Amino acid sequence: MGRDKALIPHPQGGCWLTRSIELSRKQGLAVHVISSHSSHDLLASALDGVTCRSDPFPGKGPLAALTAVFGKTKALGLLVMPVDMPWLESTTLDQLIGVWRENPSVAVVSHDGNRLQPLFAIYPNESVYRTTMLLQLASDQLRMLDWLHQVPYQTLVLPEALLRNANCPADLTVLDE
Repeated sequence: MGRDKALIPHPQGGCWLTRSIELSRKQGLAVHVISSHSSHDLLASALDGVTCRSDPFPGKGPLAALTAVFGKTKALGLLVMPVDMPWLESTTLDQLIGVWRENPSVAVVSHDGNRLQPLFAIYPNESVYRTTMLLQLASDQLRMLDWLHQVPYQTLVLPEALLRNANCPADLTVLDE
C-alpha cells in the first residue's frame, strides 16, 4: 500500500491500530500488540490495558510474530486480529469468541466463504499449538496456513465483506463510504 496500515485514520475515529485495540477492549480482553514498528509501540503503550511486545522475528510474518505471546501469557486462548481488516465489528468478535467458548481447546478460524482467514482467529494457548508452531518455524516454514493444517481447528464462516483486507489505496475509498 506504500504506507503504514496501522496508522491509517479509521472513519469511526482513531486509526486502524487503535480501532482493533478498541474492539478487543470492548470484549474485556487483555490486549497484546506485536509489532516491529516503534510508532505502534508508542501509540499502543499509551492506552490502558495494552501490552506491547516486539516482534521477535521482524519480517518473518505473522506466524513467527505469534511466538511473542504463545506460552508467555496465562490466557487460555489468543485472539489474533490484523489491523488491515478495518470492516470488523464487535458483533463479529462476539461470534468468534462465542464459538471458541463452546470448545476452548480447539482453534476457531474465520472463513469468508472462499478461504480461511487465519489472521482473524482464536488459538488455544496450549502446547500442541506452540510445539507445532516452533517445529515449523525451526524448519524455516513461515506460512500460517501450513501450520494451521497441522493443528486442531474449526471454522466460522462470516460475511466476506467483514473479512476484507485493505491492501491498496482504492480499498480506502470503499471504507470511507
